[in-house]
Amino acid sequence: MKHLSAFVFLCLLSGHLQAQDSTSYRVRLDVPVFDYPQVQDLPYRYPSMEQALSYSKGAYDLAFWGIQGLGEKLFPQADNKNSSLWGKRVFTYGLGLAFAKYGSELPIPLGVWGHEEFHRSALGVGGLHSENGNWLFSRWDGTVYGVSDGQLADLKENNLSALLYSYISGVQYEVALNEVLSTENTFYNRTQYQEPLLAYNALYVYNYFRFSTSAASDSVKVIAPPHESADDSERDFAGADLTAWAYDMFQPELPYDNRTPFPDGEGVNRRVGFSDLPENAQDYLEQQKRLSLLNFINPGIFFMPRFRVSENFAFSFFTQYVPTAFGNAVSLHVPLVYRGYRVSAAVFRYAGYQAEGMGLKLGMERYSISDKLQASVWLQGWSQPQEFFADKTKAGGSLRFRVDYRLNANWSTYVQARGKTQGWEMGSPYLQSNVSALVGVALALQNK
Repeated sequence: MKHLSAFVFLCLLSGHLQAQDSTSYRVRLDVPVFDYPQVQDLPYRYPSMEQALSYSKGAYDLAFWGIQGLGEKLFPQADNKNSSLWGKRVFTYGLGLAFAKYGSELPIPLGVWGHEEFHRSALGVGGLHSENGNWLFSRWDGTVYGVSDGQLADLKENNLSALLYSYISGVQYEVALNEVLSTENTFYNRTQYQEPLLAYNALYVYNYFRFSTSAASDSVKVIAPPHESADDSERDFAGADLTAWAYDMFQPELPYDNRTPFPDGEGVNRRVGFSDLPENAQDYLEQQKRLSLLNFINPGIFFMPRFRVSENFAFSFFTQYVPTAFGNAVSLHVPLVYRGYRVSAAVFRYAGYQAEGMGLKLGMERYSISDKLQASVWLQGWSQPQEFFADKTKAGGSLRFRVDYRLNANWSTYVQARGKTQGWEMGSPYLQSNVSALVGVALALQNK
């Protein structure tokens, strides 16, 4: 915490101080066009994990912009009459919540699609080709398919961490999206802040754990197979993400195919029920369910996107929980704006079954070098368990640097370089060391 305090203090005192940005934005989109080497390392080539997150966030931005516009049409006097203002708020929140829950299931780049793409990225880096079962040109059933039992058995035997990461990378999508939205809502004035989406994502993760620790997971194990294909490669690769994660994480030496045989078909029943787990794995999964409630400690969910202390200073905070290949990561994030400086800081606790480590992330976003150029930098360091049952941690870190070039008032292009050591980092499918480069365009549509 000493380093965090020093960094924030230096940011407040350093350099020539810029004026607070009072611009209000209707839409802010990042469109990563090319992400290397993921486009080469993933067997299906496209999209990468960061592309999936950006595309789905952009689709949500456009949808909530439309919901806001519809509310303004239906309640045109909202700025002048309290009744109309509250009517507009209730309408836009209700419609936004319905869209977050039901619209997310559409087979286009939204929530379920992004969740499945995170699975596919982790599988792809592990060398396995898969298909998104929630895509307009594929099928619409919220699965990731195209992986055989034999391939999963090989992955568990030869690269257990990659298999475990592939299971839980899906729910990392919801957590990562909330991190991006909450940070952006602190840094920029918005015409709408997508509170329903923040609430839905936190609830999604908790509900997944609640399902996985209930008798319903055992019932689905029996009910689902008759509706699945006899061909193992056509079935969802994980079945139930979190019980599969706990099952293989607590029994690393158990062969993958030591599961219940699939009824009337090839291979095994990939769905693991809560009662299939060893007692210590059941206790652990119950603990993770409680920890997932940390994702609700976010003022942005409760209509407070930022706390404005003065004209020149605003901040927010939120906590996050996410499962990992080695156990879990819990973090506290504090984004702040001071006279135009957009600074983010986060403290992490990484925990396996025995070993625990800490981490720190610091960033400064879109610092204006000139009228045309903006630079961003993020630095992260960590001490993480390498495996779930490891008794010690290993140090590592990452560095990300981005430069934006403004083309006009709304559009810009950017290039980003990112390097990391061995270890887990949110938004990266690589558990080993990696250097990546990304090129894209961005849209920042100001409110008139």
